[in-house]
Amino acid sequence: MARNARAPKLETRTSRLRLQVAKKPVFARIAPGVSLGYRRNETAGTWVLRVADGKGGSWTKRIGLADDFSESNGQSVLTFWEAQQLAKTLAGGEKGEGAQQAPLTVEIAARTYLASLEARNRRTAYDARLRLERLFLPRFGSSRIEDLTRRQLEAWRDGLVRTGGDAEQCRRSQDTANRVLSIVKAMLNHALGDPTNGLTNDSAWRLVRPFQRVGRPREVHFTPTEVLRLLDGCEDAGFRDLLTAGFLTGARYGELAACQVRHFDAEDATLYVPRGKTGARIIILQPEATTFFARLVGGREKDAPLLPRADGDAWGASHQVRPMKRALLAAKLDPSGTFYALRHSYISRAIEAGIPLNVVAENCGTSVRMIETTYAKVLAAKRREFIANGAPRLFADAA
Repeated sequence: MARNARAPKLETRTSRLRLQVAKKPVFARIAPGVSLGYRRNETAGTWVLRVADGKGGSWTKRIGLADDFSESNGQSVLTFWEAQQLAKTLAGGEKGEGAQQAPLTVEIAARTYLASLEARNRRTAYDARLRLERLFLPRFGSSRIEDLTRRQLEAWRDGLVRTGGDAEQCRRSQDTANRVLSIVKAMLNHALGDPTNGLTNDSAWRLVRPFQRVGRPREVHFTPTEVLRLLDGCEDAGFRDLLTAGFLTGARYGELAACQVRHFDAEDATLYVPRGKTGARIIILQPEATTFFARLVGGREKDAPLLPRADGDAWGASHQVRPMKRALLAAKLDPSGTFYALRHSYISRAIEAGIPLNVVAENCGTSVRMIETTYAKVLAAKRREFIANGAPRLFADAA
């Protein structure tokens, strides 16, 4: 058996606790191309394996906690000598049997989690993939899971919040941040649950709390009569068209702003949404909506905005906030209403008309579960009417 390497600064807990708390580990060479590192933390330190890749670089992997404050258990808490033996085994340094395993990055963990999730629920996996790829992986994809910190994740969470004068927009962005955070935690917990990953500490994400009291059903919605009043209150013809499209399609503001003339198909009576919260989709249009869009696209360039501003450019982020406030004021409607209230109105009216929930969900790019949760009041109010009009009859039909 090869002799163990000595490292006086790391061998005992007393000597290790004399080191300064730092993110960068202190390494000791224990075999050719193999080093064992110790990262001094405010709590128990961690053992880190570093292995040369033979190309001038190296990879690192956290392999356990140091026995700074707890006795070794030979698995998750290790002495210097136990950590050295494990490091050699993992690196293939002593017996040549351990394969050099690349460090577990967030991106690798995300791919594994999404594959597992897709096997159970494809729609949920699709939504999780879009949110992770858009809002989390660009920043943390190349990071090693063991290097994530609570401070980093809290800063990322806070960065998803839109600040400004619109309190409802801020609340919605906090609600969105909570949804993405729950996906991130599920993904990281999935990686933690696999013993082969060697992860032992979940405090970096477990201690990150969601925003409180920001998830609630949409309260403001409009009747067709109120929408007509809202349109009459618009001085800007371009914004009036945008509001009309919102009520007739139930699409989100950003989805409509991204649409071009070529995305409307008058023959099939559909509108293709190229960028949606849950991905691209095709919206089936009712006859009035088809007539409305046909009027808008007449003779215009295919790549022009379908719903342009007065200057011909596309609507951008938050461009709708001030015009919406002015229109609500002129129409004497609830001032807390937002553009999203038009989507809320579309879904509420569709439910009241008896359209199956799965059809509404697919057309609006959401889930049946979300509709059941968000529109519980509308469903409850129509339940008796649905049963009275649609439940099977016996004697009346026989007569």
